Amino acid sequence: MEGMKQHHAAKWLALLGLLVMACGGLFYAVSIRHGGWGLIGAGAGLFIVLLAALVARDAVGVFFAKRSARLGLGSGVAIIAAVALVMFLGALGARHHVRWDLSQGAAHTLSPQTIKVLKGLKAPVKAYAFFKDTQAGRPQAEEELGKYAYASRLFTYRFVNPDQEPGLAKAMKVRNYGTVVLVGGGREEQVQLPEEQELTNALIRMGKKGKKRIYFLTGHGEPSLDGVGKEDFTTLRKALEGMNYEVKSLMLVTSDQVPPDAAVVVMAGPKKPMLPQEMERLSAYWDKGGSVLLLDPGSDGGLGAWLKAKGVELGNDLVIDQASRLAGLSPLAPLASEYGFHDITKMMSGTFCFFPQARSVTLVTTLPEGIKGEELVKTSPASWATDYGSFLSWYKTQMDKLKQNQGQQVPIELKPNQGDRKGPISLGAALNKEGKAAQGKERPEGSSRLVVIGDADFANNEFLDLAGNHDLALNSVSWLAADDDLVAIRAKARKNQPLLLQPVQERLLFWIPLVAWPLVLAVVGIVVIIRRRRGR
Repeated sequence: MEGMKQHHAAKWLALLGLLVMACGGLFYAVSIRHGGWGLIGAGAGLFIVLLAALVARDAVGVFFAKRSARLGLGSGVAIIAAVALVMFLGALGARHHVRWDLSQGAAHTLSPQTIKVLKGLKAPVKAYAFFKDTQAGRPQAEEELGKYAYASRLFTYRFVNPDQEPGLAKAMKVRNYGTVVLVGGGREEQVQLPEEQELTNALIRMGKKGKKRIYFLTGHGEPSLDGVGKEDFTTLRKALEGMNYEVKSLMLVTSDQVPPDAAVVVMAGPKKPMLPQEMERLSAYWDKGGSVLLLDPGSDGGLGAWLKAKGVELGNDLVIDQASRLAGLSPLAPLASEYGFHDITKMMSGTFCFFPQARSVTLVTTLPEGIKGEELVKTSPASWATDYGSFLSWYKTQMDKLKQNQGQQVPIELKPNQGDRKGPISLGAALNKEGKAAQGKERPEGSSRLVVIGDADFANNEFLDLAGNHDLALNSVSWLAADDDLVAIRAKARKNQPLLLQPVQERLLFWIPLVAWPLVLAVVGIVVIIRRRRGR
């Protein structure tokens, strides 16, 4: 009697162990962040089953001595193996799933910058998307947030209907439908337009404790940071502010030094040279910081000799590129597609940059001691560099001829002159001077960085968002500010891609699927019916 009770208890114990094993395996298969608990549960269930077999070891021995038991055991093992294989494949798929994006321009794939930011998350981030259930734009927002959650297990999201949960909307200070609030690390960031660049910029702001300041020099005829003209830098300023930088103007002539909180000083498109005292203050700053200079042809801001002493030589020339015609641009806007292996440009392979009216920027043969440099970007082999003054004189002569012809359109032929330097031509260079390591500093004390690009127009309101100009400009500032983690290829704004067809293609598109194909099917059907009737 005692043995029967013992065997009965062992039976229920074995069933309990199997149930715990199944639950543990299922939890491991479906859980992403806490799969270890599922393994612990499965192990506990196996231990319970073995304990039940030990309690009823006599009955187990008698049971397996039977032929039917051995056959049943084989079938059971096969079933268990099949179930285990399915669970394993499910767990493998949950942890190592792969997507293929076959859309034009990989429209459904996050940019390298976003992937970089998501991999750098230190704490979980949850996005609260405040949308009505049937609100326009919700499917697109859900698709965008889903890509972020797919790329990082630390990123999760939840859709909230503000009408059904007004308390949560009020607590997060949400006033408009379509707002996304990112919460993580004790900080919150609101995004009004849930597109990739805005979401990624919000994640960047959440990961930064303070704002670094970027100063743009003024007083030398530089374009405005707030203007709406094509030559102004309003778009660049807004892009930098979106990356959690604080952008300010600086008139160095009225200041006794570059502000100590300056992460980067930018001199963009000066028309007048700097005064000697300004040069001294900029030199003192560069000895312990970084500076980016965007220069137009014909004006070096008085910095030509200063830059050459650092290892950068500015050409008094104009770069012309016939390959730009293929992109619908003027040959005076050289196309650059060759990049140096530098942190700023090493991820830009396969993209193009355009530089309206650029000058050459090259490194000297022997750099000063302690300074390392790299030429950043070069034009195509179809380009050449010609003397700037001679070109202006020649161009003026050609324009005078057009006036004498009373407006008749006579094409101006651009071709290299004898003595012109043939491409590829370097249009930019980066330098860094190593300093002494200092505790608590992002980079060594006295470690200076310098970027010189032979054109300022490539970063203005008209050209910043053209091709790779956006990435080159922002990567340069990020590298100079020692934010190396922000140097990447950024998301591009979505644009409609209309299908443009030639007249012949339009006619084919109409006649083949709408007329020819149905007619062929109808003829085939009639032939089949006639043959069947004759066969009868």
